[in-house]
Amino acid sequence: LKAAVCIGCVLMSALIGWGRILLPIQPGSLPPPAVGDLAYEVRGKAVLLSWSVPVFDPAKESSAKRFKVLRARQSAEEAACRTCPPPYQVIADIPAPAKTPGSPMRFRDTLEPGFKHSYKLQIVADDGVALKDSNVVAFTP
Repeated sequence: LKAAVCIGCVLMSALIGWGRILLPIQPGSLPPPAVGDLAYEVRGKAVLLSWSVPVFDPAKESSAKRFKVLRARQSAEEAACRTCPPPYQVIADIPAPAKTPGSPMRFRDTLEPGFKHSYKLQIVADDGVALKDSNVVAFTP
């Protein structure tokens, strides 16, 4: 009976797994760096997002091919939930093939009054990998 319990525990551990499972990275591909300077400016009924193309180390990271802009809109009741993650959706996919590191980037979005707006970016590398989120900007117009 003891042996059966031990075998059962080992099998359960193998099924559940040990450690944290991450997205696979193909050999030879490097993740892009994250944007760290996402900022915003409200202009009437619109917001202007701005950021810089991150500098990358070719030995450790890949360059930016595209930027995904993600937005979450929440009502006051939804935003009051401190444990609920904002429901981000991709609203734009902006190419950046000719941009050099440090180049400014901008994106304009229409605001919906009375909602909390949260934005973040993901850089997409040459191989389509988008791993790291930028800093988040959030506000209620």
